[in-house]
Amino acid sequence: MNPADLIDLDRYPITDDVSADGQAFRMHSRLKFQHTGLLALNGFLHEAAIAELAAEARALEHHAHFVESTHNVYLATQLEDFAGEGPAAKGEHTFVGSVAYDRLPHGSRLRRLYQWDPLIAFIQSVLGTAELHRFADPLGACSINVYRDGGRHGWHFDESELSVTLMLQAPESGGDFEYVAGIRHRHDEEAVLARVLDGDCR
Repeated sequence: MNPADLIDLDRYPITDDVSADGQAFRMHSRLKFQHTGLLALNGFLHEAAIAELAAEARALEHHAHFVESTHNVYLATQLEDFAGEGPAAKGEHTFVGSVAYDRLPHGSRLRRLYQWDPLIAFIQSVLGTAELHRFADPLGACSINVYRDGGRHGWHFDESELSVTLMLQAPESGGDFEYVAGIRHRHDEEAVLARVLDGDCR
């Protein structure tokens, strides 16, 4: 299986860094990411590929380790340490399962897509970085998030410098994937956080 066969390369020519169209796509992707902090590629995978990868993920679901916790947006769990400190004192609820990377079979489509060099090269071009390396964590490198009824991941700042998320299965209801760009280290970070946590994601 060639990972390129999973991707709609006519719509998203991530392997083409030579032609005018390929270079224009990369430049558009980089500018979009720089402006919004997010690059969403709807329909990135062919529908048949999504079905295959989702089936792989469901077959591994029984390996998921579930965690339920209350934390703040900085992922601190001792909320009493932040008493009186505005948004940092507000608890967020997370209930999610995770299938570790070492549970993915070596020949699986998910693992092969993760290890595919052209995908890394494209992400690197979007970021505009001199180097980009895969996560070396044998458990967290390419994990599968599993959400059951009532599952959620509360508002938080990611601990990693960047994240790549592949959505394989839409929820029957709910399950909104929300983000707000450019909050961290703003002079008015606390005020913006307060609005976001109150439901204003504009």
